[in-house]
Amino acid sequence: MIQFRNLTLACGARRLIEGASLQIHPGWRVGLVGANGSGKSSVFALLRGELHADLGDCEIPAHWRIASVAQETPALQQPAIDYVLDGDTELREIEAKLLEAEARHDAHELGELHAQLDHIGGYGARARAAALLKGLGFADTDIERAVAEFSGGWRMRLNLAKALVSRCDLMLLDEPTNH
Repeated sequence: MIQFRNLTLACGARRLIEGASLQIHPGWRVGLVGANGSGKSSVFALLRGELHADLGDCEIPAHWRIASVAQETPALQQPAIDYVLDGDTELREIEAKLLEAEARHDAHELGELHAQLDHIGGYGARARAAALLKGLGFADTDIERAVAEFSGGWRMRLNLAKALVSRCDLMLLDEPTNH
């Protein structure tokens, strides 16, 4: 559960939120609506731990994994499918450990890592990411194109796919319909 208790959040001398208290329970879908500059992105930064409350408390379970959709995507040369798969941080950590274990020829660790990969469905991750991209309107040939080749709107879809591919407890969509 996310809980704000008498929370005050300011940007310089301007108070964005003052004395707010609320609870958001697991499974709830909540929309945060407000005018430009009213502090929506600041609340998301607070939830991601990038900002801290000026007064009061913001509590989020420490074990929660948070995914967010950024408003901008850098012009990367990385293939779209790999960019999306980077959203699954657990998958990417296991893959990196697998490379290290292979370099050390550590058969025992390789076995454990392959079991972890199987447990999280890692062997089918690329196919799931490709299906997700297709569902967001990408052509089969698009998945290997560099992120930099896409327009702003298509990059927003890549950001959305990156968040959706993660196994998160909290997903923050900051202006997901931009572009």
